[in-house]
Amino acid sequence: MRKILKKGLILCMALAITLTGMSAFAFAATEGPDTTGGSARFEVTGYTITKFNKVPTNTSRTYTITKGDTVDILVTIKSNSTVDESDTLDASRLVDSFSGGTIDKIASIGGQKSKTIEILVTGLKYKGTGQSLKLMVQKGTGYDNIEVPISEAKVYTEPDYTPSEPSTPDPIPAPKAIISRNQLSHDIKPGETMTLNITVKNVGKAVMQNPIITLTPSDALTVVGGTTAFQLKNINIGKDVTIAVQVRALKTIQSATQYIDAEVEYDYYNRVSTTSGSAKGRITIPAKLSGAAGEQDDETTSPIPNIIVTKFNYGGQSVAAGSNFNFSFKFKNTSSELNIDNIVVTVDGGENLLLNGTSNSFFFDKIKAGHSQVVKVPMKALKTVTGNAQPVSINFKYEYVDHKKRTQATSDIKLSVPVYQPDRFEISKPVVPEYITEGDEISITLNYVNKSKTDIANVEASLEGNVQSSSPMQTVGNLEPGKSGTIAFAVTAAAAGESTFDIKVSYEDGNGDSKERIFPVTMDVQAMQPVDPGMDDPGMDNPDAEEGGFNWWIVVAIVAVLGIAAVVILKKRKKAKAAKKEQELWDSWDDELNGTGVADSKANTADAGNENEGDK
Repeated sequence: MRKILKKGLILCMALAITLTGMSAFAFAATEGPDTTGGSARFEVTGYTITKFNKVPTNTSRTYTITKGDTVDILVTIKSNSTVDESDTLDASRLVDSFSGGTIDKIASIGGQKSKTIEILVTGLKYKGTGQSLKLMVQKGTGYDNIEVPISEAKVYTEPDYTPSEPSTPDPIPAPKAIISRNQLSHDIKPGETMTLNITVKNVGKAVMQNPIITLTPSDALTVVGGTTAFQLKNINIGKDVTIAVQVRALKTIQSATQYIDAEVEYDYYNRVSTTSGSAKGRITIPAKLSGAAGEQDDETTSPIPNIIVTKFNYGGQSVAAGSNFNFSFKFKNTSSELNIDNIVVTVDGGENLLLNGTSNSFFFDKIKAGHSQVVKVPMKALKTVTGNAQPVSINFKYEYVDHKKRTQATSDIKLSVPVYQPDRFEISKPVVPEYITEGDEISITLNYVNKSKTDIANVEASLEGNVQSSSPMQTVGNLEPGKSGTIAFAVTAAAAGESTFDIKVSYEDGNGDSKERIFPVTMDVQAMQPVDPGMDDPGMDNPDAEEGGFNWWIVVAIVAVLGIAAVVILKKRKKAKAAKKEQELWDSWDDELNGTGVADSKANTADAGNENEGDK
């Protein structure tokens, strides 16, 4: 009986020690959040975009979320917890690819103890970076950080641009000049001195600086004063200068058409450096013939009838390249005595001015002395005209009868028509990023293309107004026809709110005229979003911080194992000792039966009794 009680007591002690160790292990494993590195407590099972830019979505349509778009997202997750958690749910936003956002709804589907949870996040604005939505979800005592990949989000890529380096302007051609004279009251007579008003007009694209005009008369004329060179004042673009020159006719004039060749030499700035240029022209002077070989004299010889153009018109304004216009001129028979007849007029517009639907020749039967005629010629300027003044040559062939003698004569007159290239330099509106955050450095670009047939010169762009930029001025330089490109400014959004400023683009068109265009720009700058304060919680930074503590359940388990081993060893020793005593009792019984060991048996019995008392 004593042995049975002893064995039961030992088994109860071992069981108590084992249960104590298991309880401590279970408590350590279940208390607090899951920090053992096992599977997550929550698992994302899907998401749905319920609103796109505040408009309910259509399930049959595919959406692309770009930078600045606003969405509402319904996230579905599943709880992997193995314990019964019926406490309230909670969720909060973490730093991710979206700004703003509110947890509008969080609920368990099918009841409080359901494993499926839906979380509705509204008012999310996409930053343009990354493709994730991050939440911290808590149910009962368990919580976890979840990341939802949003495949519809399209990462914003900044435009790649390289600011153009300033280029050296292309040199412009030397200015052209038109040299003309005043209307004469009569033909110059042999030996007569006449005053001519010679006019030089600058029709080029640069100022004529320090011009000098040199006159070379024909054989029957001389320049009075001993000099044929005259210093002129500077001639601006489109302006003219007039000088008075006296010429004297010799006593013998054998040709009715006399002339003075004029050459103007000048300096001009061609946008690169100051260089020299020149322009030439011929001034015709009608003259009366002197007696030839004593056959005729002034009394018997009539003056040769000359033809001059007294007026011409091309519409009153400069002609646009590629346009149609009517070129008209009025010519006059300068003779006061003789008629002219069989007049053939030929008009030549050169390479750039074409006759439009008409012949270049016109015939007139007769023009009386001192009378005039008008010729109207439909013409068209080519689209490829690059010069300013385009020449028009007019040739007259006619006959006249003097003293019953028919004589043929010719006259050549050169006129000019100013032609300009229409301004077809196109600049697109500035491109501003849709979403701008306070402190961001953004790129604002303008695309341009030169659709003109001539160069666009000295193109510059600048920022005007209250705006911060590291490069407020961009120099593009000269653009040949067909060239396109992009003007880019790096602008810093200094403060939140609406910011307005202008971009000014200035240039010179194909006619040398300065142009300027203004483009207003408005930026809607958003305030910088604050960082989620929940991320500053020391407990959130390292949820496994307690793993470094001492694991007491290991000590308890070792003690339990050692205790069980000690009980087993003691039990075996007691069994061996009891078997020995039992054998000695059987031996003493045999001795008594043989009558030899009565005394020894008593002695042994007494000893055994003492040992049993000691064991107790």
